[in-house]
Amino acid sequence: MFTKIKNTLFLIIFSIFIFLVTKHYFSDENVIFTNKSRSSYTLQVNIDNKSLPILRNDTSNIIIYNNGVEEFTKKRKKWFWEKLISDKNE
Repeated sequence: MFTKIKNTLFLIIFSIFIFLVTKHYFSDENVIFTNKSRSSYTLQVNIDNKSLPILRNDTSNIIIYNNGVEEFTKKRKKWFWEKLISDKNE
């Protein structure tokens, strides 16, 4: 008997909680507050972006190209059937 009353009470409390949370979440007051908060955040981000310094690009000619494929093919072991197929006399 006590467990049925306890379970019913938990169900009622849970239902009330869900109802109040959804009522607050979908209220006009909360929607207006959320929109104001988002718009003030975007305004602040735009202001911060304007105050950022522009840095000089110093990344030209920093890539060193190596021909690793040719080095790999020279170092690797040649198989018998590759020697038969190749045009070069190796």
